[in-house]
This record gives sequence, C-alpha cells and structure tokens, in this order.
Amino acid sequence: MDTHLLLKTLRERHHFPQEEFQKFILLFQERFVPKNELLFQQDAVVKHLAFVLKGCLRQYHNTPEGTERTIFFAEEGWWCGEMDSFINRTPSTMSMQALEDCQLIYLNRENWEYATRTIPDYALYQIINRGHTVAKLKNMLSNMATETPDEKYRRIMKESPHWINRIPQYHIASYLGVTPETLSRIRKRNRHL
Repeated sequence: MDTHLLLKTLRERHHFPQEEFQKFILLFQERFVPKNELLFQQDAVVKHLAFVLKGCLRQYHNTPEGTERTIFFAEEGWWCGEMDSFINRTPSTMSMQALEDCQLIYLNRENWEYATRTIPDYALYQIINRGHTVAKLKNMLSNMATETPDEKYRRIMKESPHWINRIPQYHIASYLGVTPETLSRIRKRNRHL
C-alpha cells in the first residue's frame, strides 16, 4: 500500500514523525470500492473512517421530498466518513457513494480509538484538523446560505475547476442545489471562466 499521500496530508497540519507514522499505518486496512458502490448508507451506523488514496466519492442526504442533495466531494488526500455516526455510534443522516473506482485505507472504531490514545501526534493532529474542519464547514454553510447559484458555480471554477470534467454534471447540480437544466444555463452564462 502506497501511504505517502497519507503522511503528506498529516504533515500539512502537524509535524508527524516517521516512527509514529509507522505505528499508525499498521492500524489501517485497504479497501477497493467500485464505482457507484455505497461506502455507507443513510440510517446505518458508520463503522470506518476512510482516507482516499485514489478516486472520488460524494456524500449526500435524501431530502424529505425524496431527492438526493450532494453536500461534499472527497478526492485523493481527503478523509471521508460521517464523524457523528462514527464516534457516537448513531445512525448516519447521510450516504457516501463512489463516483469512480476508489482505493481507500480505513480505520475501524477500535483502531481509531487506539491511535487517539496511544499515538500523541495523531491525537494532536485530530485536534488541529478538527479546528480546520469546523472553520471550513462554517465557511461552507455561510457560502451555501448567501451565494447565488452563479456565485457558487464561480467559486467551484476558482477552487476546484477539475470537478467540471471529473464529476457528473447532475451531481454538481445537486451540490449547487439546482436542476441539471439550471446548471447548464449557469455554465453558459459563465463560460468565460
């Protein structure tokens, strides 16, 4: 298993010594998730915290009206899961689906708790990363509440332009909270980007 991407990601938030990393990586298992397969499903307890080595996934929830609303895309170098369900052992309010064939490494709950208790640098990484995640989520919620669909699309084109060719347009439309037809009009209005 090629783990350099995990070490790089950990070191982006906190100095993670090689000897600590060697202990940490032994706690992971590998998993191949084929395109369209669900990693976890809404109303089930999430039992793993995964790290994406290769591929792209989407996290979504089903609205009361029965439509899917995409809220997050996880690509190489991203952690994915549903922390509330994973930590509290409660049913997830979301599902996660592979948009491509994905190569993941993951921690089960027992190994995650063990790493948090016995590998101080991982515990510190968790604290630092949690702070970054909360700040990012607050920013994302603010953007989703205040931006128009055109502004959201322009932000995607600035921050993640590769999504346009990597992720199916109907999932991007779902992420923006618009229909695929509306996304098509938005793309025409913003084709100069």
